Amino acid sequence: MPSAITRRNALKLIAATTGAAALSPVFHARARYPEPSKPDDRSMTDAWVWMGRAIHNVVFYDEPSTSATWLTTRSRDQSFDIIGEVHAPFSAHNDLWYRTPLGYVHSAWVLPIRVYPPQPFISDVGDWGFWGEVSQVFTAARVEPHPQARQVYRFYGGTVYHVVDAYLDAQGTGWYRIFDEFPAQDPPYQWVLARDVRRIPRTEMAPIHPFAGQKRIEVDLNEQRLTCLEGTRVVLTTLVASGVGIQQVQQETEVDGVVTIETVDVDLATPTGDASVLLKQPSRHMTNRPMKKEDPPPLVEVFDLPGIPWNTFFDLSGTAIHGTYWHNDFGIRRSHGCLNVPCDAARWIYRWVHPIGGYEDDYVQSDRRVGTPISIF
Repeated sequence: MPSAITRRNALKLIAATTGAAALSPVFHARARYPEPSKPDDRSMTDAWVWMGRAIHNVVFYDEPSTSATWLTTRSRDQSFDIIGEVHAPFSAHNDLWYRTPLGYVHSAWVLPIRVYPPQPFISDVGDWGFWGEVSQVFTAARVEPHPQARQVYRFYGGTVYHVVDAYLDAQGTGWYRIFDEFPAQDPPYQWVLARDVRRIPRTEMAPIHPFAGQKRIEVDLNEQRLTCLEGTRVVLTTLVASGVGIQQVQQETEVDGVVTIETVDVDLATPTGDASVLLKQPSRHMTNRPMKKEDPPPLVEVFDLPGIPWNTFFDLSGTAIHGTYWHNDFGIRRSHGCLNVPCDAARWIYRWVHPIGGYEDDYVQSDRRVGTPISIF
C-alpha cells in the first residue's frame, strides 16, 4: 500500500470535487502532465489514494474473520477507503483482507483502485490520440458528450481506452471520445468525462528489460501461478485465475415443433503446452454476446467487458493473459479460458514480453520467431 504521508491532502482534494458522488471516489496514478505551475504543487498533482470498489455485496467485520462481529455491508459499485492489508484465514487460495474505515473486508470481491484527483482537460489530443485509464471508481460512457445522453457502459477504474477526440460543451465541461473496437458496436465509440480519465504517460508503457535474453513465461495450472524468467532468474511471479475447464450445460433445440433438451460439454479450459506471444493490445473489448440478432446465444453466461487492460494473446482462439476488474480472487480456476491476473501484473507482463510495440499502437502482432515463449502445464 502507498505511503500515507500525502494522504490527508489527497483526500481533501478528492473530497472537494466529488460532492454528492459519494460512492464514486477518485483514484490517480502518477501522471506527469501537465507540469505543475509551481514545484510545491507536485505533491497534489501526483497524489493518489487506494479505494476499494465492491464487485458484489461485501461484508465488513471488526476483525479479519467471518466469525467476527458483522459491522456493515456495501453493495455493488459502492466504494470505500483502503488503509491497509492483512493476511488471515479465509480460503485455501486467498487469505488477503483489506483494512478500511468500515472494518475488515475480504479481498475476493473488492477491486483495489488508484483514485486520482480530477484530471486536466486535454483539448488537443493530436492526430492519433492517447491511451487513457479511468482514474475514478467508475465513469459513465455515453452515446453523446452530454450528461443526459444515453449511457452505453459503465467504465471501471483501471480500465484502459484509446482516446481519439476531445470536446468542450457549452457548460465548459470536457469530454473524450473513446474508440470501441468491438465490431458489432454502433456507433463504434462512446463519450466519457475528461476529468475521469488519466492520460497514460509513455514511461508507463515503455519496454521493461528489452534487451534481456532468454525471456520466457511458465504457467503452473495446479499452482495457479505465472512466472516470468530471464534465463534462470525469476523477474516476476503472480497468481492467476485460469479457465474453469469442461462445463456441462443444458442446450435446448427445436425441430418441427418438438423441443429437445440435452446436456453438452463446453470447454472453458486454458490450453496447455508450448505457445508464444502472438498479439499485444493495451485495451480489448471482450464479449460473447451475439454480433447479429440472428446469431444463437452463448451456452454459458453472457459477458460484455469493455476496456480490459494489458492483453497478451498467445493462442489463435483469443486466449490471453490480461488484467481483471470483475473479480480480485486469484489462485483458483474461474475464467472462460484466459489467464486472469491483477491489472498491475498484466501491465508489467505487457511491457516485458516481446514483441516490443510503440505508444501509438492499438495492437502489436508477432509470431513464434519473435514472441516470448509461454509454457503452460
